[in-house]
Amino acid sequence: MSNLAIHGGDPVAPDGLATDWPRFGDAEREALLEVLDRGTWCAAPYLFDDRRTSTVARFEDAWAEYIGTDHATAVPNGTQALELAFRAIGLDPGDEVIVPAVTFIASATAVVLANGVPRFVDVDPDTYQLDPAAVEDAITDRTAAIEVVHYGGYPAEMDALREIADEHDLYLVEDAAEAHGTAWRGQRVGSLGDVGCFSFQQGKALSCGEGGAVTYNDSTLGDRIHSYARLGRTPDGGRYEHRVPAGNFRLSEFLGGLLLAQLDRLPAQTAVRAENGRRLADRVEQIAGLSTLPDDARITDRGYYFYFLKFDPVAWPVERDSFREALGAEGIPCHTAHNDPVYTHPAFESIDERLLYDNPIDYGTVSCPVAERIYETEVVALSKDFLLDAHNVELVATALEKLAANRDDLAA
Repeated sequence: MSNLAIHGGDPVAPDGLATDWPRFGDAEREALLEVLDRGTWCAAPYLFDDRRTSTVARFEDAWAEYIGTDHATAVPNGTQALELAFRAIGLDPGDEVIVPAVTFIASATAVVLANGVPRFVDVDPDTYQLDPAAVEDAITDRTAAIEVVHYGGYPAEMDALREIADEHDLYLVEDAAEAHGTAWRGQRVGSLGDVGCFSFQQGKALSCGEGGAVTYNDSTLGDRIHSYARLGRTPDGGRYEHRVPAGNFRLSEFLGGLLLAQLDRLPAQTAVRAENGRRLADRVEQIAGLSTLPDDARITDRGYYFYFLKFDPVAWPVERDSFREALGAEGIPCHTAHNDPVYTHPAFESIDERLLYDNPIDYGTVSCPVAERIYETEVVALSKDFLLDAHNVELVATALEKLAANRDDLAA
């Protein structure tokens, strides 16, 4: 009789993985109470005689310093960070933004919310990141920007993408919502493009439940970001002086306090995840038919949102989804990350053409073969939280080795 859990054997992790997230303690409680007792819960600058007494302003300064940019603007969520970035670069209605097919849908919907048109392109089969060759092929006279998504925390090929953007005079917008702590050639993502965008949603490596930030250096871009985020006000204007029609993208002072406390934890947590990720990759490397995203000397720090395994169906007697089911039975939760290429979602397959202005793209005809294959047959994704515990890594590795040792029984 097979000892695989899916066939009635004992699971490797009968209680699953111990994933305690978010992690918090007295520092977070004290930060919330400080804001509560102060009685100023809104982050509007005119409420503070000294900017440094605002938790949101202090977080913006600390986050800019951590990322390596001159400025950061905190916003209520990562989607609004992207929308704000696209509004600030000045998309004209119908302008195209190149977007990878493999990402969370907000990477594309934010373009539409800023009056742009996403043009989806394929990803590199080795890294799951935006393919520079596909980007080159997709540039048209309507292209205004390239959106780089550091998917799962692994950085995109920033050398080539920066070169392409400069050659064609395009903005380079980084969606770093899943890549807190990741660095390329010693520079943290979010500082490599013209503007960087982050999410601080519940599951992110830096979290306040819901939040986001835009990072940038250019002061002209910064003035636009300020106005579009703060009801059309300008840094040197009055409280009731509104120069452009704009929304309110302010973050609560409570969330600013939480983020300051959580940011203190981020460097150590990032280092632990990176070390445990390397340990697991060493074990996976010994298993025929499984691999991880490649090492690259240019990646000088590695943040995580997903831990990706590549499943080779030729080396296994079952398809990827049956493998995932067997791994889950061993107590190791896994999934396919964001499930489908973005252009296959009804939001784009059935998009109202009025949202595309005079540039209607039939997303039902779009095909990115690498993205489709990754989601259909290859990717096995684990959420980042298990990487904070070395025992979890041992359980995952043991479960994978167990499936490999009993691979012939998987099809029984």
